[in-house]
Amino acid sequence: MYFPLAMLLRLSRYFAVFFCFLALFQWYSCSSPAPKEQGDEEEKLAGNRPSFTPIAGTDFFEVRRAFDNGLAFDTLGFEQEPVWHLNFISNDSVKIFSPDSNAMLHYSIYYDQDSIFHFGREWFRVRSIAKDSLMLQRLTVVSKHVKEARSNVYMKLYSERFIRDSLKTTVQELRKPRSNDTAFIRWRSAIANANPTIIDSAFAARNPVQFIPKNPNITVKRRIFSETERLNQSAAYEYLYPEYDIVINKAYKNFYYPFSVLVDGKGDVHLAKFVTSDEFVESRKRVLNGIIDVYLKNLLTIKPGTTLGIPHTSLIMLRVRGIE
Repeated sequence: MYFPLAMLLRLSRYFAVFFCFLALFQWYSCSSPAPKEQGDEEEKLAGNRPSFTPIAGTDFFEVRRAFDNGLAFDTLGFEQEPVWHLNFISNDSVKIFSPDSNAMLHYSIYYDQDSIFHFGREWFRVRSIAKDSLMLQRLTVVSKHVKEARSNVYMKLYSERFIRDSLKTTVQELRKPRSNDTAFIRWRSAIANANPTIIDSAFAARNPVQFIPKNPNITVKRRIFSETERLNQSAAYEYLYPEYDIVINKAYKNFYYPFSVLVDGKGDVHLAKFVTSDEFVESRKRVLNGIIDVYLKNLLTIKPGTTLGIPHTSLIMLRVRGIE
């Protein structure tokens, strides 16, 4: 059969394009990886899970708990305290010491993903595991999502053997605040004491204000929370928000006033906040300042709150009752 030259040239171009596509398809098929089975993907995920098996049976003690800036304190006066003593039994269970029970309690370990675990009623991300050390990041989890901005606390744990044989020290010594913590508290205290009447400058004292009666007509009782109340609050609540009930006998009249005060680094007392209707603000302020000046300052020895031994201005809550 006779084909014109123009048609032959057109057909040759079509065949050239076809063979190019065929060659590309064969190259892609050979170079592309084979599709993964579901079991392969599960094996990959399982491989990312840190294993506690190499450290099973080892006692670990928390020696440092700090924010991501390296400090154990925040600007409000809250202290991150290293208190954990734990022992991993296996990949699925751990024993944690309970001071309340004075015993090691058993907890199950639940693995989530990306080195995230739940045990001891807390969520953690495992940052590192070694024979004698652990680094855990405490996580804030809300509706099954990690809030990274609020997950800024890190826990360092050492094995009992490493502390004793290599560091040749004690857990108690390693848990003491560091020089950067002291420098931070000195800086915050200087600001608080320079502004003794400004609430925003004050911060909670690790050892709160002390009121020591020097007259039998006044009694002071600091509020101590019951075990039931502690279940719903942080263990730090008592020093972050100290509350005192004061009873004054032989007062000028019967009264009861709840209000807050600022106690500065010298032990002087300054009225802070109280609640009343707008038309009585000034008169109530005069009454409360009178109670502070006449009764509290004269009948009590007032010692300021301290943090790391440094006195500073702190805010406290008072409930003062007067009895004729």
